[in-house]
Amino acid sequence: MAFQPQVDTDAEFPLHPLFAHAHEQSVGCWVSIDGRIDCELQQLTDSLDPYTTMHRYIRTMCGPVAAASRQTIRAYRACARSLLTLRVLVQNRRKDKTPILVFASRAQVLCLAPSTDAVQNGTAECDNLVAFSQDDVPRVAMGVAHDPWDDVPRLSIVQINTNEFVSSAPLPKQVKDADQGTILLSTGDFVVLQLQFRLGNDGTISKEWDALGTIEAIFLPYVPWNGVPAITQLPPLLPTVQSPTSVYGIPAIGHLLRVPLDQEAVRHYFADFWQHGKEVYMRTHFGATPSGNCPES
Repeated sequence: MAFQPQVDTDAEFPLHPLFAHAHEQSVGCWVSIDGRIDCELQQLTDSLDPYTTMHRYIRTMCGPVAAASRQTIRAYRACARSLLTLRVLVQNRRKDKTPILVFASRAQVLCLAPSTDAVQNGTAECDNLVAFSQDDVPRVAMGVAHDPWDDVPRLSIVQINTNEFVSSAPLPKQVKDADQGTILLSTGDFVVLQLQFRLGNDGTISKEWDALGTIEAIFLPYVPWNGVPAITQLPPLLPTVQSPTSVYGIPAIGHLLRVPLDQEAVRHYFADFWQHGKEVYMRTHFGATPSGNCPES
């Protein structure tokens, strides 16, 4: 199951603990973690799918591309443990039967004000970050991380309704742009996504709980859509955390669903690791045999 917020194994915690959820105009969003057994943040050099990381290393670090890749690693600080992976479920529950377009690549996380400096310490100049002022307080919003090798957002579509998404198969009718995570959901449809955000600084923020602890809320833009205007015209006009009502003086199109993070749920989930260590955490969270969905490396 691609989103499993209930316990159904010999573990004491679900595979996908619920850390945030919200509804707006009958559009619902649920947010969990999609991380590692050792709770380390991921590196930009790794692939989003950990089981294809070795192939990625060979493709990007061997042969004539190796020198350029080393430069990319330096420019992007790509070996730092900095990427937090979230698993996000979005469902259209609108009773008026209006389809919605979900723009996963335009998702953002708003960092808590006290975490602003720490989060920015881990970024590179090419990161998807916006610094702005809110009520005279410096704030920072992080967009979905950018992959410098593949030149796409660090996201994936995991499941649409009950069907696992297979990138090599013909695209389901709901998928309008797989790379950008643009999905059309009719009433009752849902999608499960993986989204990565660069919140770590490879120092004070290097574990999943550190990164989650910096988040005030996750924001996801969507548009009720009847076929007009063209999908490609919409992304520049979507609302953002820093400009929720207008974009360059033009009224924003669509909605920005705010999903506040439950910090108490985060602390409860990771408490075994803090208090008793990795082995106890693995046993209580993944059972006697940890799930293959949470690799250690």
